[in-house]
Amino acid sequence: MLTPRFELDQDDEFVYLKIHISNIRFSAAAIEMVINDNVFVFSLPPYYLRLRFPKSLIENEDATSKFDSKEECINIRLPKLNKGENFPDLDLGAKLLARLNEPSNTSNDPRIKEKPTSLIQEVDVSNGIINDNENAKQGSTQFSQLAQEALDYDWEIPQVMPPPLTDLKAGVKYGFDNQYSEYLTPSVANGNDINELSDPDHLQPDDRIMERLIKENIKFDMEYYANDYITARYLSDENDGIKSALQFICPYAKLFHENESKSNVKIEFSQKEQDLMNDLPRKSYLIDDPRPLYYTVLCILFSYSYEARSFQGETTIESAWTIGKLSPQISCLDSQLIQSNNQTEKNMIRIIILTMSRRALDYPLYRHYDLIKKTWMDVYWILRCGKRAVLKELLAARELFRKHDIYYVYCKILMDDLCAWVLRDDGCNDIVLRNLAHASRKALEKVTKNDIVFEKIIRDEAASNSDEAGEAEEEEFSFLNLIDVEDLADEAYLASQD
Repeated sequence: MLTPRFELDQDDEFVYLKIHISNIRFSAAAIEMVINDNVFVFSLPPYYLRLRFPKSLIENEDATSKFDSKEECINIRLPKLNKGENFPDLDLGAKLLARLNEPSNTSNDPRIKEKPTSLIQEVDVSNGIINDNENAKQGSTQFSQLAQEALDYDWEIPQVMPPPLTDLKAGVKYGFDNQYSEYLTPSVANGNDINELSDPDHLQPDDRIMERLIKENIKFDMEYYANDYITARYLSDENDGIKSALQFICPYAKLFHENESKSNVKIEFSQKEQDLMNDLPRKSYLIDDPRPLYYTVLCILFSYSYEARSFQGETTIESAWTIGKLSPQISCLDSQLIQSNNQTEKNMIRIIILTMSRRALDYPLYRHYDLIKKTWMDVYWILRCGKRAVLKELLAARELFRKHDIYYVYCKILMDDLCAWVLRDDGCNDIVLRNLAHASRKALEKVTKNDIVFEKIIRDEAASNSDEAGEAEEEEFSFLNLIDVEDLADEAYLASQD
């Protein structure tokens, strides 16, 4: 059976459903429509649609349906049980398609590793185990508990002993909630240049972090950063790119300030975005610790926002590569972000800001500190606009990977599930996002240029001459922060002017 494309609207009395059917011979006798409390079922072979609305409908003489031959669609009017009642999230059709209490993982793919907790599946209502009335009674209590937990979210790094190492060549897990393995080796063989790991399917988490840090240090180009710094400071009129990027105004900042209710910003989805949501996995997720997922959301929002700001809200054919390179969860399969034995930093949000700032100075077209800070403020406004804004941005980022013939693998291991988790009512939490927005802004205020440090090999002139003479070369490692590089750039530029 095929799930048809559909659109929803409402007024005080009715829900209006438009179901698109094409390339079939319409027969009114073959249509079956059933309203059962909040569930609506439509069947017209080969199409089948079941929608579970957030509130109750009623089947009476006001329910109508009409076939529109020009648009090849059926327009259906569904009466509300309680007139004047508002049905929320009708533009999120994927939420209405989900079965009640779906199992967390229905895939037979052996590369998808189920966690031990996923062996416990939710039982369908038809089995008589779960009772809707009992759920309704517990709903308000559970919501207040979840809200309080969200407000009390602790972003400090948990103190956890690293697991014992067994076989170093054993398959390791990565991706969404560490549920996938053995996806990257074929992708790398086909030319996946986003990947930065030497052996992505076998490296342990701490080893991934070590390789990531080494690559970040190697990739940092002092001359590249100094050039962008000098251009923006002294020659801004001659470089429209950086100047335009710094002057770009995030649409979510404007939207947040124009909205009357700061806790419920109105975000609308296009028909294309609704179709993309309908293609997301329809399953529930049993997450032991959701914090790494919020860290991933934060990193991908920064990566996408940096690319969008760099090109004034647009994307390019290289956007998927840039977003993938900026996100450690994608390029290095690193959702941990800090090694198990590292006790230097205590706050995970600060670690994320430093990590993403370092990577933003390594890979994108424009590498400028002020551009980084403005991008973090863009992320702040997106988070303040709530999960609908977050979902909209994640869908846009996912689409860049989905359309690529090699990078689509990152949709399979991360982006599909991440978008589906944000979409679900029992997944991403609006209060946690608001908490995360304030925590990231507070951490950003404490980060300075001195905190962004790269380890580089410094060779003096004498060492270079001795190397030319055939003598052993001596290498000296030095730690450089952005202040050091900018001071050198200022001296070189002023000297050239004199």
